[in-house]
Amino acid sequence: MSLIDHALTRLTSVLLVLAVGLIGFGAVLPSQAEETPGEFRPLSAPSDPTRLVVPALGVRAPITPIEVSPSGVLDPPEDVDVVGWWKRSVRPGATRGQTVLTGHTVHTGGGVLDKLGKLRPGQVVRVVTPRGAMVYRTTRVETLSKAELAERSTSLFGQDRQRTRLVLITCTDWNGSDFESNIVAFARPLGVRQR
Repeated sequence: MSLIDHALTRLTSVLLVLAVGLIGFGAVLPSQAEETPGEFRPLSAPSDPTRLVVPALGVRAPITPIEVSPSGVLDPPEDVDVVGWWKRSVRPGATRGQTVLTGHTVHTGGGVLDKLGKLRPGQVVRVVTPRGAMVYRTTRVETLSKAELAERSTSLFGQDRQRTRLVLITCTDWNGSDFESNIVAFARPLGVRQR
Protein backbone atom coordinates (compact mmCIF):
# COMPACT_ATOMS: atom_id res chain seq x y z
CA MET A 1 0.00 0.00 0.00
CA SER A 2 1.45 3.33 -1.04
CA LEU A 3 1.71 6.30 1.24
CA ILE A 4 -1.09 8.06 -0.71
CA ASP A 5 -3.37 4.99 -0.45
CA HIS A 6 -2.67 4.77 3.28
CA ALA A 7 -3.47 8.49 3.75
CA LEU A 8 -6.73 8.15 1.76
CA THR A 9 -7.80 5.09 3.78
CA ARG A 10 -7.08 6.90 7.03
CA LEU A 11 -8.92 10.05 5.84
CA THR A 12 -11.92 7.94 4.77
CA SER A 13 -11.98 6.27 8.21
CA VAL A 14 -11.84 9.63 9.99
CA LEU A 15 -14.64 11.06 7.82
CA LEU A 16 -16.76 7.95 8.41
CA VAL A 17 -16.32 8.23 12.20
CA LEU A 18 -17.09 11.97 12.02
CA ALA A 19 -20.26 11.35 9.94
CA VAL A 20 -21.50 8.64 12.34
CA GLY A 21 -20.77 10.95 15.27
CA LEU A 22 -22.73 13.80 13.69
CA ILE A 23 -25.66 11.53 12.91
CA GLY A 24 -25.63 10.26 16.49
CA PHE A 25 -25.42 13.81 17.84
CA GLY A 26 -28.39 14.81 15.67
CA ALA A 27 -30.37 11.85 16.92
CA VAL A 28 -29.67 12.77 20.53
CA LEU A 29 -30.35 16.48 20.07
CA PRO A 30 -33.26 16.89 17.62
CA SER A 31 -33.75 20.22 15.91
CA GLN A 32 -36.09 22.75 17.48
CA ALA A 33 -38.65 22.21 14.71
CA GLU A 34 -39.05 18.52 15.56
CA GLU A 35 -41.44 17.35 18.24
CA THR A 36 -41.29 14.28 20.41
CA PRO A 37 -44.23 11.94 19.74
CA GLY A 38 -46.75 12.16 22.55
CA GLU A 39 -45.37 15.50 23.78
CA PHE A 40 -48.71 17.20 23.07
CA ARG A 41 -52.37 16.31 23.55
CA PRO A 42 -55.47 18.01 22.13
CA LEU A 43 -57.23 20.66 24.20
CA SER A 44 -60.14 18.94 25.99
CA ALA A 45 -62.64 21.23 24.20
CA PRO A 46 -62.49 24.54 22.30
CA SER A 47 -62.03 27.39 24.75
CA ASP A 48 -61.94 31.20 24.67
CA PRO A 49 -58.40 32.63 24.45
CA THR A 50 -57.34 34.76 27.42
CA ARG A 51 -53.61 35.45 26.95
CA LEU A 52 -51.08 35.50 24.09
CA VAL A 53 -47.50 34.47 24.84
CA VAL A 54 -44.76 34.74 22.19
CA PRO A 55 -41.43 34.03 23.93
CA ALA A 56 -39.25 34.97 20.93
CA LEU A 57 -40.79 38.47 20.86
CA GLY A 58 -41.19 39.00 24.61
CA VAL A 59 -44.98 39.20 24.22
CA ARG A 60 -47.23 38.29 27.14
CA ALA A 61 -50.56 40.03 26.71
CA PRO A 62 -54.20 39.66 27.72
CA ILE A 63 -56.73 38.83 25.01
CA THR A 64 -60.22 40.32 24.75
CA PRO A 65 -63.02 39.47 22.28
CA ILE A 66 -63.55 41.97 19.44
CA GLU A 67 -65.89 42.32 16.49
CA VAL A 68 -65.63 43.74 12.98
CA SER A 69 -66.58 47.43 12.84
CA PRO A 70 -69.68 48.60 10.93
CA SER A 71 -67.33 49.62 8.10
CA GLY A 72 -66.05 46.03 7.85
CA VAL A 73 -62.66 46.56 9.52
CA LEU A 74 -61.23 44.32 12.24
CA ASP A 75 -59.69 46.91 14.53
CA PRO A 76 -57.53 45.87 17.50
CA PRO A 77 -58.67 46.84 21.02
CA GLU A 78 -58.13 50.49 21.95
CA ASP A 79 -55.59 49.50 24.60
CA VAL A 80 -52.25 49.03 22.80
CA ASP A 81 -51.20 46.41 25.38
CA VAL A 82 -54.17 44.10 24.70
CA VAL A 83 -54.66 41.61 21.86
CA GLY A 84 -58.07 41.20 20.25
CA TRP A 85 -59.65 37.85 19.39
CA TRP A 86 -62.16 38.09 16.55
CA LYS A 87 -65.03 36.34 18.31
CA ARG A 88 -66.48 35.02 15.04
CA SER A 89 -63.27 33.07 14.47
CA VAL A 90 -62.84 29.65 16.08
CA ARG A 91 -61.68 29.19 19.63
CA PRO A 92 -58.36 27.45 20.29
CA GLY A 93 -58.88 23.70 20.35
CA ALA A 94 -61.31 23.64 17.42
CA THR A 95 -60.58 21.13 14.67
CA ARG A 96 -61.57 23.37 11.73
CA GLY A 97 -61.35 27.09 10.93
CA GLN A 98 -58.93 29.77 12.04
CA THR A 99 -58.30 31.58 15.32
CA VAL A 100 -57.72 35.23 14.41
CA LEU A 101 -55.86 37.55 16.82
CA THR A 102 -54.91 41.18 16.19
CA GLY A 103 -52.99 43.79 18.11
CA HIS A 104 -51.53 47.25 17.69
CA THR A 105 -48.22 48.32 16.27
CA VAL A 106 -47.30 51.84 17.41
CA HIS A 107 -44.90 53.64 15.08
CA THR A 108 -43.13 55.22 18.07
CA GLY A 109 -43.02 51.90 19.97
CA GLY A 110 -45.09 50.41 22.73
CA GLY A 111 -47.63 48.40 20.71
CA VAL A 112 -48.22 44.81 21.79
CA LEU A 113 -47.38 43.42 18.32
CA ASP A 114 -44.65 45.92 17.31
CA LYS A 115 -42.20 43.03 16.73
CA LEU A 116 -44.52 40.59 14.91
CA GLY A 117 -42.46 40.96 11.70
CA LYS A 118 -39.48 39.44 13.54
CA LEU A 119 -41.32 36.17 14.24
CA ARG A 120 -39.69 33.30 12.32
CA PRO A 121 -40.99 29.95 11.07
CA GLY A 122 -40.49 27.29 13.73
CA GLN A 123 -40.90 29.66 16.68
CA VAL A 124 -43.54 28.86 19.28
CA VAL A 125 -46.68 30.86 20.04
CA ARG A 126 -48.90 30.00 23.02
CA VAL A 127 -52.54 30.94 23.44
CA VAL A 128 -53.68 30.47 27.01
CA THR A 129 -57.28 29.38 27.66
CA PRO A 130 -59.15 28.31 30.82
CA ARG A 131 -58.68 24.68 29.66
CA GLY A 132 -54.92 24.95 29.08
CA ALA A 133 -52.32 26.66 26.90
CA MET A 134 -52.49 25.75 23.22
CA VAL A 135 -49.03 25.61 21.66
CA TYR A 136 -48.62 26.61 18.01
CA ARG A 137 -45.57 26.52 15.75
CA THR A 138 -45.13 29.42 13.32
CA THR A 139 -45.23 28.36 9.66
CA ARG A 140 -44.86 31.67 7.82
CA VAL A 141 -44.93 35.46 8.19
CA GLU A 142 -45.98 37.75 5.33
CA THR A 143 -46.20 41.49 4.73
CA LEU A 144 -49.22 42.44 2.64
CA SER A 145 -50.39 45.78 1.31
CA LYS A 146 -53.88 46.89 2.36
CA ALA A 147 -55.12 45.97 -1.14
CA GLU A 148 -53.53 42.49 -0.97
CA LEU A 149 -55.03 41.94 2.47
CA ALA A 150 -58.51 42.88 1.24
CA GLU A 151 -58.13 40.69 -1.86
CA ARG A 152 -57.07 37.66 0.21
CA SER A 153 -59.32 38.28 3.23
CA THR A 154 -61.47 35.17 2.67
CA SER A 155 -58.49 32.80 2.59
CA LEU A 156 -56.69 34.64 5.39
CA PHE A 157 -59.60 34.86 7.82
CA GLY A 158 -62.38 32.61 6.48
CA GLN A 159 -63.69 29.88 8.76
CA ASP A 160 -64.25 27.11 6.21
CA ARG A 161 -60.73 25.65 6.50
CA GLN A 162 -60.50 21.88 6.95
CA ARG A 163 -57.49 22.21 9.27
CA THR A 164 -57.27 24.81 11.97
CA ARG A 165 -54.53 27.41 12.32
CA LEU A 166 -53.68 30.56 14.26
CA VAL A 167 -53.54 33.88 12.40
CA LEU A 168 -51.85 36.92 13.99
CA ILE A 169 -52.17 40.33 12.33
CA THR A 170 -50.88 43.84 12.91
CA CYS A 171 -50.03 46.98 10.92
CA THR A 172 -46.66 47.99 9.46
CA ASP A 173 -45.02 50.47 7.02
CA TRP A 174 -45.81 53.78 8.75
CA ASN A 175 -45.69 56.58 6.16
CA GLY A 176 -45.90 59.50 8.58
CA SER A 177 -49.68 59.58 8.81
CA ASP A 178 -50.92 56.01 8.33
CA PHE A 179 -49.84 52.38 8.09
CA GLU A 180 -49.68 51.14 4.49
CA SER A 181 -49.36 47.38 5.06
CA ASN A 182 -50.09 44.51 7.43
CA ILE A 183 -47.95 41.74 8.84
CA VAL A 184 -49.76 38.41 8.98
CA ALA A 185 -48.25 35.43 10.81
CA PHE A 186 -49.59 31.87 10.56
CA ALA A 187 -49.04 29.02 12.99
CA ARG A 188 -50.17 25.40 13.13
CA PRO A 189 -51.51 23.90 16.36
CA LEU A 190 -49.45 21.33 18.22
CA GLY A 191 -51.76 21.02 21.24
CA VAL A 192 -51.35 21.27 24.99
CA ARG A 193 -48.04 20.08 26.43
CA GLN A 194 -48.24 16.82 28.35
CA ARG A 195 -47.19 17.20 31.96
